[in-house]
Amino acid sequence: MLHVAKSPVVTMAPTTPIYDGIQKMTKEGFRRIPIANPGTRTLEGIVTAIDIINYLGGGKKFQIIQRKFGGNIFKAINEPIKLIMIKKVVSIKTSAKISEAIELMKEKNLGGLPVVDDENRVRAIITERDIANMFANRISGVTVSQLMSKKVVTALQKTTIFEAAKTMTTQGFRRLPIVLDDKLVGIITAMDIIRFFGSGEVFKYLKSGTLIQVLNTLALEIATIEVATIEPNADVGQAAKIMQKKNIGALPVVKNEKLVGIITERDFFKIIEA
Repeated sequence: MLHVAKSPVVTMAPTTPIYDGIQKMTKEGFRRIPIANPGTRTLEGIVTAIDIINYLGGGKKFQIIQRKFGGNIFKAINEPIKLIMIKKVVSIKTSAKISEAIELMKEKNLGGLPVVDDENRVRAIITERDIANMFANRISGVTVSQLMSKKVVTALQKTTIFEAAKTMTTQGFRRLPIVLDDKLVGIITAMDIIRFFGSGEVFKYLKSGTLIQVLNTLALEIATIEVATIEPNADVGQAAKIMQKKNIGALPVVKNEKLVGIITERDFFKIIEA
């Protein structure tokens, strides 16, 4: 397992302020970070980009800010990360096979698993991207249209960051294609929103507590505009190689300039045989 997983792994202590967690995710480009005891390195939780977006305005965790801090965002982002981490973490042992990790991710609908030793100490992390990259040259023989999701939840040109964050947390998606008359004009991801929260400009607003006006920024302003796409009749091997080369987790599927689906790293799991 360790030869595929990322090791040494970046972890955070449960007492790490939430804003420091945002900065770390922004700097490292990680969508999830295990929370470990700083002394023993034992696994205590995990925090994902979606948990942070949920807390800062997208979902139910936002109610904590209203209830506990009277809406004071600056106080809220200086709280320890344990306030919003997932405590019941699904992990996998260092001795496990890749096939077990794939099955566990499929069964629990997870994008990554901390890898722990027999003492529950965090040794590494394995993500769907690691697995997709590992199999990128072996995935083929199926068209993109056979694996893609046809019902794509999208955003519009006028969708705000706040609305995009809400859709992501309620629908459970990490990315939203932005469309105009069914034509793709951009894509916004959970990590785009994390990078936005981590930028110095937004920090000023967080400090003054006027986050809501910043959240009303158009999602298109922080989205990727030059979007890599693929056609529905292309081989999935081509999709896997594009994702690997560009280090992205999904490709919108376009036919005659119209968005007809989306294929993600998770979709490859349907045909990967480890």
